[in-house]
Amino acid sequence: MKKGKKTQLFLFMIVILVGMSLSFSRYKTSAVNGGSEYVGAESCAACHPNVYEGWNQTNHAYAVRLIQNASGNFYSVGSTSNRAGTPSRVYNETRFRDSCRNCHVTGGNDFDPLGAANQSWPEMTTDPEKFLNIQCEVCHGPHQEGHSSPDVQMVLDYSATLCELCHVPGSSHDNSYWQSAHAQSLTDLLDSGHAADYCLSCMTAQGSLGKDISLNTTNLESVSCVTCHDPHSHTYDAQLRYEESTELCGQCHSQAEVFENSAHSMAGLECTSCHGQGTHFGHGAVSPMINHTWGVYGMYYPYNQTTAEEPIVCSTCHTQSWATSQLGVIQGLTTELVTNVTQAIDNAKATLTIANQTSGVNQTEINQLLAMVEVAEDHIHDVERDSSEGFHNPEQTFAILSAAAHLASEAESTALEARAAALASEATTLGTQVSSLQNQVTSLQNQTSTLQSDIEGLEEKIGGLESAAETVPYLYGGLGLAIGFIVGAAIVFLVRRGKP
Repeated sequence: MKKGKKTQLFLFMIVILVGMSLSFSRYKTSAVNGGSEYVGAESCAACHPNVYEGWNQTNHAYAVRLIQNASGNFYSVGSTSNRAGTPSRVYNETRFRDSCRNCHVTGGNDFDPLGAANQSWPEMTTDPEKFLNIQCEVCHGPHQEGHSSPDVQMVLDYSATLCELCHVPGSSHDNSYWQSAHAQSLTDLLDSGHAADYCLSCMTAQGSLGKDISLNTTNLESVSCVTCHDPHSHTYDAQLRYEESTELCGQCHSQAEVFENSAHSMAGLECTSCHGQGTHFGHGAVSPMINHTWGVYGMYYPYNQTTAEEPIVCSTCHTQSWATSQLGVIQGLTTELVTNVTQAIDNAKATLTIANQTSGVNQTEINQLLAMVEVAEDHIHDVERDSSEGFHNPEQTFAILSAAAHLASEAESTALEARAAALASEATTLGTQVSSLQNQVTSLQNQTSTLQSDIEGLEEKIGGLESAAETVPYLYGGLGLAIGFIVGAAIVFLVRRGKP
């Protein structure tokens, strides 16, 4: 290679390396040093118009309104009154900054990630309205230049802790959520010993939102506020993701399906009608508030202040003593039925095991009966998974248990009939074999009789031979004398003949 070409190649490589270095340096400065600043929700709308439009209808977008007059700047706090255009709580700038700024201004709060530099709030003096309300950057952090790149991201925090920065006890919420199973869902799953990726759709906040996650995903969060509430939409009341709580809860809780068509459901009640009962103090006043423990027994204070384990939520519509009594009847009967049906299933399984070991039993029929027992067991599991001991829908619960009992009973009786049929068939076969053996015995007896006769005939012949054998020695003696006589005579004759 010529020297000139080598030099050109060397310079080209230098240019590439310098360009890469500058690029990395610029990225680092943008993401960490100079790239973090508040830009406001309208700037976010340029790239996220649909999300912006959804957010713009939420209570977050109406959290505070600026009122300016000759006396100065005043701030109307409260989304409901602001939506209606009838300010009810209006504070001057000093009071607003001291009491409301943290949760009604984007940036400039005590938990601002940019720190003391924004402790008033961005552009407070030049454009104070621009950063009012709970805008995108309250939850997602200040704008990051180049955050469309996978390596530079805005904050994506799915935890309840983020929401609780503002929704704290004594304001618009209480801390009952932390007493709920939702707050421990991920921990409980991981401690269960049978955690799997498919569990995450109901046991994590990210999974409930359809995110592509696995047990190896970092920063997984238990079921949290965003599972039920959509920060970017006010389609339904309280920014819920579904209009009715029964449908919302039913995304994970099969109990909602049991509750449908129950007497309470047909009366217009939903899951939260009972599981969300409670009263909470907000801004110094008593106001209705969803109880986020979702409990009806031993609920978190101040919802249950009774000493007895009573479902106090029932007293909203019923006399407490009557409701407690009726609940006891329903749950007691359900428990008794579950015990009896479980025993019937165990009996059916035991009978099927014996029947299955019987020679000649109809295996196809046995398999069908085993399938029936499995359906009965599924019915029991459905009732147990409901966890209300029949209360969510007594009629349906009793119908399910009745069906399970019928299946178990039919499976057991049919298995007994199948075994009896197999044994009867086997008995018929054995009878045929016995008859055949009897015929063989008769034939053998006849043969034995014939042989006995032959033996007797042979014995007679043997007796005659033995008698004849007794005369043989005399016959041989006479024959010997005769032969001796003849031989002697011959010798005498020869002797005489030979004499001169």
